[in-house]
Amino acid sequence: MTNSHDTQTARTPRILHLTECYAGGVSRAIETIVDLTPEAEHHLLWRGDESPEATIGYASRRDLPASFRRAIRRVRDVVEEVSPDFVYAHSSWAGVFARATRLDAPVVYAPHCYKFDDASTSAPLRTAYRLAEVALARRTARTIVLSPHEEALALAVNKTVPTHYVPNVASVEPDEAHPATRFAAARDVIMIGRLSKQKDPSFFAQVARRVHDVAPDVRFRWIGDGDMDKRAELEAAGVEVTGWLNGEALAAELARPSLYLHTALYEGFPLSVLDAAAFEHPILARHIPAFDGLTIPTAESTDDAALMVLDLLSNGPHLAQAEQAARDLRSTMNRDAQRAALQALYAAV
Repeated sequence: MTNSHDTQTARTPRILHLTECYAGGVSRAIETIVDLTPEAEHHLLWRGDESPEATIGYASRRDLPASFRRAIRRVRDVVEEVSPDFVYAHSSWAGVFARATRLDAPVVYAPHCYKFDDASTSAPLRTAYRLAEVALARRTARTIVLSPHEEALALAVNKTVPTHYVPNVASVEPDEAHPATRFAAARDVIMIGRLSKQKDPSFFAQVARRVHDVAPDVRFRWIGDGDMDKRAELEAAGVEVTGWLNGEALAAELARPSLYLHTALYEGFPLSVLDAAAFEHPILARHIPAFDGLTIPTAESTDDAALMVLDLLSNGPHLAQAEQAARDLRSTMNRDAQRAALQALYAAV
């Protein structure tokens, strides 16, 4: 006889999303997954700087303790309670909590960029992070990858664990109230992300200083929040820090014509770049492997980035490429593509 839970599982995938950093790109990524696959039953076990809004279609929300040991126990208890078809672990610490002990559900791991890919971290620490990923990979059913570079890293960790490409998509889209900019000219430069070492606000601050030496009227804005020392460094360089913006507030900010400059040290593939592309901002990025093979113009140093910012803001020769990069991203990383990839994932796990 088939019991009610078996019937539910056969008809509706039941997913437990796990994260310890519910904020910024990670929270927006999870919320997009929930929005794109309403046929699945989505549960959330979380902690972070933001709180999930009541309008997000989670079947349940549970808090993740701050204590390392209690977090692992909490994951095990919630898996027993929810009986998910799989645990979707978002980001590295969630990957630890979900795989530090054996669970009664497969674990799908989305690193949202590997910490050992951070070239600014010391070699011994990078080795330690890599060895931790190697050890935990034994309890990984699938690894979600966002780019060819991230797939190569995942296979280097453990070539026997299947990878599954799920393209990131913009977390906010233009509408009548907040239309796309149509690549309108502007004297504004923006970046979206957590004030953290990974996103490297220091790079953004140095570019702002160099540009202001030549063009003091250019306005630099950082959309996000986090480390207070990094916030102070940005503000000392003349950068406006807006704090976290989501939903309508983020759409309103993106509806203002701007140049988008992405300064992260390393990435899986950043949602913020896709948000900027959705609102038709020219895209410029620091050169990192996540953008290899794409049409995004990139800069190797803060001096190069400042020169390219000035070039783009003055309708220079790189502007057409920066605009085309946004169009290319919209055509290849979109909601239809992500929904198809998620449906394939649900069928495979």
